[in-house]
Amino acid sequence: MKVSITREYAWEMGHSLMHHKGKCYNVHGHNYKLELEVSGEVDSVDGMVWDFGLLDKTVKPLIEEQLDHKFLYNKEDTRFHSSQIDGTTAFDKEPTAENLALWIWEILIGYFQIITRSLQVESVTIYETDKSWATVRGS
Repeated sequence: MKVSITREYAWEMGHSLMHHKGKCYNVHGHNYKLELEVSGEVDSVDGMVWDFGLLDKTVKPLIEEQLDHKFLYNKEDTRFHSSQIDGTTAFDKEPTAENLALWIWEILIGYFQIITRSLQVESVTIYETDKSWATVRGS
């Protein structure tokens, strides 16, 4: 029987949405949260779907190296093309919660297919605020 486990991760990050007609066009930031749900069979020996520590070793470097205390912007946004500031990252799309969730989903799906075929990503939820989030779910 398949069982799911969920782990949360948090970081601070700035962004700007070049196509937004309101306040989100401006440079601003959020306290982001990732809620990752994975599933698999419970191991008969250790009683786990997967060790949370191993999950951390997979997810934390992604967050710490790519997102935490960074500034993300759409690579087509000419306002930031000459930016030589450390910690800025050109993103392929608008750096919305929806696109971040899809980006993390694709990375983790690929990673788990390489290291363990028994673990499936069920959902990736990105909280931009306590009241606003986007979720990608498996089909």
